[in-house]
Amino acid sequence: MGAPTDPERYEPLPGFAELPGWLWRRMGRGGRIAAAIAVLAIVAAGIALAPGIRETKKERAEADRAARSEQLAAKVRRLRREQRPRFGRSESVAPAGAGAAERLRARAAMMDELSGAILADARRRIRAGSLEGPVKRTDCEPFPRTVSGKGAEADLTRRRGNYFCLAVTADFERSEASLGGALGYPYRALVHFETGRYAYCKVAGQPGPTSHQLVVTPKACGG
Repeated sequence: MGAPTDPERYEPLPGFAELPGWLWRRMGRGGRIAAAIAVLAIVAAGIALAPGIRETKKERAEADRAARSEQLAAKVRRLRREQRPRFGRSESVAPAGAGAAERLRARAAMMDELSGAILADARRRIRAGSLEGPVKRTDCEPFPRTVSGKGAEADLTRRRGNYFCLAVTADFERSEASLGGALGYPYRALVHFETGRYAYCKVAGQPGPTSHQLVVTPKACGG
């Protein structure tokens, strides 16, 4: 009777982390050579494809930057069109040698004409669909705002005045929770009282310079 043979040894399937080593041990010499060649081929293919992948990512990033730049440029062009200066000239200029009272009345009349021109401009924009209405009136005040509230139209030593005007769409009353005021579309204006010439601009954004403005108020309108 021959010697008893050992039963075939059973090796349980290892966990995921140990699986590659387990498979490698069970491969024959030929299988190990084939696996090594396959790994080298994958690495070589990755090395060959890497420059193309980097180039594709670079091209995509450049295309994204170009698209964002064009969107920003288009927005700036739109804002500049929105606040393009409009010009006018008042006939209410006091004659040479006129007294103080007559000159002050002439300046007040110029301000009324400016307010009317801004009101008409806002209503034109509403009809064109670029603003929502209706607009009730135009209120103008000195820019920057003064403590007294008096503008250059009331000071005969000043030859021109810089103003912030609001094409008013709504008013809200003073209450315990609010100081009251008006809502509307902002404008900037510059009035030359000696010649009667004035310019006004619909403000695209804030009426004064800020660090986040894409465009600023044109100089013609007091910017």
